[in-house]
Amino acid sequence: NGETALGASADVELAISRAEHLTSRRPLLLNRVLLRQNPHNVGEWIRRSQLYLDLGEADMAASALEESLKAVSARKSVNGSPCTLVLTLADVLENKRRDVVAARAVLERICAGNEYEFADAEDLAQCHAARVELELRREDWDAALNLARRAVSGKNGASKAARGLSRSLRLWNLLFDLEESLGTVQTAKDAYDRALELKVATPSHVLNYASFLKDRKYFEESFAAYERGVGLFPFPHAGATLLWKNYLADFLERYGGSKTPRTRELFDRCLSECPPEESPEFYLLYGDYEESHGLAKRALSVYERMCASVPPSEKYAAYRLYVTKAIQHLGIPSARPIYESAISALEDGPAARICLEYAKMETGLRETDRARTVLAYGAQLADPRRDPDYWRAWHDFEVSHGNEETFREMLRVKRAVQAAFSTVNYNAAEMGAGGPRVETLTEEAAMEMIAEREDMAVEKDRPVVGGFVKGKKRTAGMADLGEVERRAARLREATAGDEDAAPVSGAGDDEIDIDDIDGEEEEEEPVPPPSLVAKNVRGVSEKAIPAAVFGGLAAASG
Repeated sequence: NGETALGASADVELAISRAEHLTSRRPLLLNRVLLRQNPHNVGEWIRRSQLYLDLGEADMAASALEESLKAVSARKSVNGSPCTLVLTLADVLENKRRDVVAARAVLERICAGNEYEFADAEDLAQCHAARVELELRREDWDAALNLARRAVSGKNGASKAARGLSRSLRLWNLLFDLEESLGTVQTAKDAYDRALELKVATPSHVLNYASFLKDRKYFEESFAAYERGVGLFPFPHAGATLLWKNYLADFLERYGGSKTPRTRELFDRCLSECPPEESPEFYLLYGDYEESHGLAKRALSVYERMCASVPPSEKYAAYRLYVTKAIQHLGIPSARPIYESAISALEDGPAARICLEYAKMETGLRETDRARTVLAYGAQLADPRRDPDYWRAWHDFEVSHGNEETFREMLRVKRAVQAAFSTVNYNAAEMGAGGPRVETLTEEAAMEMIAEREDMAVEKDRPVVGGFVKGKKRTAGMADLGEVERRAARLREATAGDEDAAPVSGAGDDEIDIDDIDGEEEEEEPVPPPSLVAKNVRGVSEKAIPAAVFGGLAAASG
C-alpha cells in the first residue's frame, strides 16, 4: 500500500509539473500558432525573440531571428519592417550573447553579401548604418569611415535596394559627419561634391559644406559651393531664400565694400529671380549696403525698386521707408514726388494715411495751402465711419491754421464724402474682415438723405392756386401774386392823377391779364377789393374792376 501511495503521489507531481511547464510555454505556443497562420508577420517574430529573452534563453532568441530571416519575404511582410529583424538579431548577439564577431558577421552577410533581398533601399540603408555604428562603438574609426564610403559608392550589388543606396540621405548624412570629424579636408570636399553631382544634396547640406570651407579659410570655394547650391535650388524653392541669405551675408562679411561691382551683381541676380513675397528682406540688405559702401542715389533707387516690386501688403511700409531715406539724404522737399507716387499706388486706406503724413510734412514747412490741398484730396479716400482719425486730424489742422471759410469748406467736403460713402453698407462681419457690400440708392433718396443731414427741406412740386389757369408763357416780373398786386397799385395811382382819364375797360391798352400765371408754392394774401383801394387813395373815383382781372377767383367768391 505504501508503494502504491508513493507512486500515485509521484504521478500527481509529474502531472502538475507538466501542467506548469505547459502553462509557462503557452505564450510561445500561441505565438507559434500565429506564425503558422502568417509567417511574414514581422511583429510576431520580434515578440517571439523577446519571449525567449524573458526566459533567459538568448541562444533561442537568436535562433528564432535567424529563422525569421529565412521565413519572411520583404514584399509580403506585415506589422513591421524586415530590417528590424536584422537589427534586433545584431543587438541580441552583441549585447545579450556578448558576441561582437557574430554580430559583425550577420551585418556583413546582409550588407555585403546581400543574403536578404529587401524591397526598399531605406531598409538596407539602415542595416549599413548599423554596421558603421557597430564599428564606431568598437572605436575602429578607419573601418567605420571605409564602410560609410562603401555604402554610398553604388557598388553594393545589382539588386534594386542596393542600387538605391547611393541616394539615401541617411547614409550621406552619416558619411558627411564622419568625413568632417575623421577624414581630411579633401575627402570631405570630395564627398560633398559627389553628393551635389548626384543631386542628392539638400539645402542644409550646401550650407554645411559652405560653413565647413569657411571655417577652414577656403572662402572662394565656399562661395562656389553657394553658387552650386543656388543653381540646384532656384526660386521658388523653399531653400533658395535661405541659401541666398547666407550667401550674401558671408560675402559681405568677407569683402565688405571692397568688391562693390561683384556685390551689386549678386544682389541684382538675386532680386531678378526672387518672388515678390520674399524680396523685401533682400531689398533692405541691398539698400543698407549701398548706404554704407555705395552712393546715396543708388540706395534710393534700390528703395524705389522695392516700392514697385513688393506685394501690396508691404507697399505702405516700403514707401514710408523710402520717404525716410529720401529725407535723410536729400532733404525734406525731395519727399514730395515720393508721397505723390505713393498716393497713386496704394489702396484707399494706406493712401489716406500717407496723405496725413504728407500734410503733416507740409505743415512743418509752413505750406498750409499745400497741406490743405493734400487733406482735401485724401478726404475722398477716407470713410468718416471707418476712418474717423483722418477727419479728426483735418479738424485739428483747420482749428490751428485755418479760418471760418476754410473750416466751412472742410465741413462741406465731409458732408459730400459722407453722402458718397452713404451708399456703402457694412455689416458686423464685413467690418471685421472682408470687403463692403455696395448697394446703390436712387438720386431722390440720396438727395433726401443729404437734405436731412443739412436740416433743409427738399423742394417739391406743389399744386397751383385754385382758380388760376396755367399759362403758356411766364415772365420773371410776374412770378407771384404779390407782383400782380404791386402792378395793379401802380396802375391805380397813375389813373388817379388824371381826373379826365378814360374809364378803365376790359379791352383797354393797360388791361392786366393774369390768366397765364401759374399758381405758386405758397398762398399769398388775396387782392383787396376795389372799394378799399379807392378809400385809401385820395381824389380817385370808384369804378368797377373788370372780372377778367381776377379770373377764377371772382367766380369762386360768387
